[in-house]
Parts: sequence; structure tokens; C-alpha cells
Amino acid sequence: MATIREIAAKSGYSPATVSRLLNNDPSFSISDTARKRILKAAAALNYQKPNTTHGRSYQIGVVFAVRPQQELEDVYFSDLRKSIVTYGEQAGLRLTFYHHAAEIPATVDGVMAVGQFQSADIDCLRQLSPNRVFVDSNPDPHAFNAVQPNLQAMTERAIDLFLERGCRPIGFIGGRYWSSNPQVTGRVDSRQKYFESDLRERQVFDHRFVFIGDNFSVESGYALGMRIAQSLDHQPLPKGFLVASDPLAVGVLQAFNQNKITVPVDTQLISINDNDIARYVSPPLTTFHINTDELGQQSVNLLKDSLIFDQHSHRTILLDGDLVYRKSFPLKET
Repeated sequence: MATIREIAAKSGYSPATVSRLLNNDPSFSISDTARKRILKAAAALNYQKPNTTHGRSYQIGVVFAVRPQQELEDVYFSDLRKSIVTYGEQAGLRLTFYHHAAEIPATVDGVMAVGQFQSADIDCLRQLSPNRVFVDSNPDPHAFNAVQPNLQAMTERAIDLFLERGCRPIGFIGGRYWSSNPQVTGRVDSRQKYFESDLRERQVFDHRFVFIGDNFSVESGYALGMRIAQSLDHQPLPKGFLVASDPLAVGVLQAFNQNKITVPVDTQLISINDNDIARYVSPPLTTFHINTDELGQQSVNLLKDSLIFDQHSHRTILLDGDLVYRKSFPLKET
């Protein structure tokens, strides 16, 4: 790791000045020009930064794409909020939450945007500080930094597992993201795109086995499960289903149990998220664990780097998920 003296020599400031800045001395005052020059030298020398904003108090606007009621229904987003608050406070960022992107004042130093946004909101975010991080999505990798779960890798692994086990046909159960504009259809979920693209490439895609609800709630999953059960008179039951989220899968299981569709005997399920409820439903869900704590931490770190080191390149960080095997798709067939 670079030393204080090496950074001092490269930046042209004294070791004492460099040390007080990098160690976040609360009594130390320094000009923005000097601060940027020292931090630029530290970055060039791969200095390992402590969890601090080096004396500056940064104002950060945070906006969630989901409504408060949706956040209550999907613990994934409430867990993300907690993680962002925890790591934001540790990093010395002053977070203010807003309901809409248009409410964020132009004076903020940085922005965090959580979830899938419509084009009008994205246009608003483009007008704010260049220090912007999307969490869970990235509408434009050329303009925004982002930290996302690697949903493509999870989707493709689930398909591989189904095919290895001889589960054909494979179905998909998903939803659409909420839109504040009643004239705009909800955005198509990336998991559905990856699922359809992968199966088309393998030449085994069948549109009859894709079931899409209005959202990702338990209620939507129950309605889709009932639709699947009612369709059995004129089409076969897929031997495996990838379900876009745990709340959806919980509703699907309720409907399947009500219609005497036995999981994992008649069909098998793999879900995504690994919410706490996944282990308590009947049967317990096999699901990809998305670490919301790490999503929040990496997002705060990425924004902090942008703020402190004035970085102009844009980065997208993809976090993989671990598959947690339970009875809906057992580790070994039973």
C-alpha cells in the first residue's frame, strides 16, 4: 500500500497535511483544490481508503422506484433501504430520502436511485450531480454507475439445473414493474428477458409457459398459480418453473396446494431473493440468495469513490447469488 510520504511527494504537499486529510482530522481545514490534488495522488498510488469522506459532509439524495406499500410487501427493498442507511451513515454521508426523482434538489452532491425507473425519472436524474449510483438496475451504463445482482447468471444457472434434471418444458413466472403513469405499461423484467433469450438460443422456448402478473406480490403469484392450474385442461404442466421473486413463489405455492399440484413431484420451483419466508412455506423454496447488505455496502462505496476521487469513468458491479437448496427443488431428486 502507498505510504503517506509517497502521496506527499506525488501531490506536492507535506506529509503532515496529507496525513491529517487522509485520517479525517476533524480540526483540519483544507481548500478543495488541495483536497482534490492529494486524493488524486492517493488514487493513482492505489492508496487503500479508510471508510471516511475525508472531512467533507456530502448531501446525498436517495429515491426508490417502488412505492412505500410495495416496499412493505417485498422485504428485498426494505432490506436494501436499511443497508444503504447503515453504510451511508458509516461513510459520513448525509442521506435524504425522496418519493420522486423530481423532488431531489439540484444542490445535492450525489444521488442513489434504487429500482427500475421510468424514462421521465431517469431524465430528471441526468440533470443532477454527476455522482450517481443506481442500485438493482442500470438504465444507461454509459451515463451511470450501478451495483446490481447478476440476474442473468442466476437465470441461466437455473435453466441449466432444470435441463440437467430432465425438467422439460420449463416455465417462467414473473411480474412487471410498477409505473406511476397509467398510460405506460410496466417495464418488462430482465429475468424474463434472460429466460426467453436463453431458451430461444437452446431452441426449447415455448411462450405458452411464460406467465406474467401485474407485479411481484404474493397476491399476483397466487393469481398466476390459479391461472396455471386452470390451464391444465389444454396444455401440460411444465416440469420446472423459474419464479422471479420469493413473494411471487409463495403465492404460486398457495395456489398449487389448493389445486393439489404437488411440488416437487408434479413440478419443481426455483426462485430468486431468499427472503426469510422462503424457508417456512410448504414446501420450503429453493432460491438464489441475493445479499442486500453487500448491495448496499458496494453502492455506498461506489458513490463515495465518485465523490472523493472525482472519477469520470462509469462502472457496473454485478454481484452473484448463491443457490440455497430446499424442497421445492431438492439438491438430489426425491
